[in-house]
Amino acid sequence: MGMALLRLQVFKGNDARRKSDIKKIQVAIEEYEKDNDCYPPSEIVVCEPGDSLRPYIDKIPCDPVSRESYYYEPKSGACPNWYILYSKLENEKDGDVIYGLGPGGAYNYVAGSPNAPLSTPGPTPTGGGGSESGYWGCKSGICAGIGSRTECSPNYTSSGCSGQCGTPENPMNECVPI
Repeated sequence: MGMALLRLQVFKGNDARRKSDIKKIQVAIEEYEKDNDCYPPSEIVVCEPGDSLRPYIDKIPCDPVSRESYYYEPKSGACPNWYILYSKLENEKDGDVIYGLGPGGAYNYVAGSPNAPLSTPGPTPTGGGGSESGYWGCKSGICAGIGSRTECSPNYTSSGCSGQCGTPENPMNECVPI
């Protein structure tokens, strides 16, 4: 039991680092956009060598476990006008986890520019809640699958959450544990 608790604490520490890293990257990307009127292309938002966003950030951080770059998705084209950053949190009970995000549904944490088209996440793994249950709730302004009708309130039977979630910048009707 002690090992499980220790493991959970390590997961929480890694996830706190991921969220902090993504926030730092967001600040650098937004500053870049102010100076260039476009968000940076994906090939420069990488952690190795990690110096391509200077002077906005000295070194772009890597994921603390995989040591890989966080997944950065700018709008395609010569001058991207939005972006999305994805990561995979280890603590699946974290309140910010939203299953089925990003390419292949491989991520569960998202941040982006205010105008980013954050899509409704897909199904979640078995046992993790999600569309298999037929119930959905608002989490951080995004309609996400939940495990059951009794997991949180308000909840919806539609993957669109009846248009009630607002946006990640202005979330509404957050699904609160019952």
